Amino acid sequence: MKIDKNNHAPLYRQVEQVLEEKIMSKQWDVGYQLPTEHELSELFDVSTITVKRAVIELVNKGYLYRQRGKGTFVAGSTNEQDINAIFSLTTDEEEHPHELISFSIEDSDSEVAEKLGLNPRTKIFKIKRVKIDKHEPVTLEYTYLPYEICPGLTPDDINNELIYNILRKKFHVSLGRAKLIVKPYIAEGEKAERLQIESGTPVFKWERLTYTKQGEIIEYSKFYDRQDKTTYYTEMNF
Repeated sequence: MKIDKNNHAPLYRQVEQVLEEKIMSKQWDVGYQLPTEHELSELFDVSTITVKRAVIELVNKGYLYRQRGKGTFVAGSTNEQDINAIFSLTTDEEEHPHELISFSIEDSDSEVAEKLGLNPRTKIFKIKRVKIDKHEPVTLEYTYLPYEICPGLTPDDINNELIYNILRKKFHVSLGRAKLIVKPYIAEGEKAERLQIESGTPVFKWERLTYTKQGEIIEYSKFYDRQDKTTYYTEMNF
């Protein structure tokens, strides 16, 4: 694996192009584990910083993914998900199961209280789950619900039904609309560990606010999506 150091193109970009070509030509198939950054730096005769930047660029493009404590691998095809499905207030059976990590009743912190339009330290439900696809975590979810709206909520409810369906069917809440915000985010600590990715890996961060037909905020959720597992799209009719 050689690059031309007299070429005007940045070294990391040349390394990136060589690695991308190996992936696109199927020399490195899906699931292939790349040599370590130190090994690649020796093969290309460049610094590990140069290699790291090239690898990060390919992770951001979805060609590679990094697993915490294991290494860097060639990514497979990603799931396409319609952004409108995240907005939808009419929900059917989910394709991918969730694993419930924790379910608790807590006093809201200032951030959550502000998002839900509550006074600080108002009781809320805090639900933490991870969505699984093909035995791998793809999305880490944090959901917050006002306690007074659904006081009889249980972990069994969460395990067996979608949150929107529970609000409608069990607590007779009339759902009106949802607002969704997406931001870039760098996963570290628990978030990276739960998603089984290297600390410092970019992910999608979604925030969702759901309103009743009366305009009250009924739900606030944060979703952290692995970029190597999901591609989002939307369609427009003219």
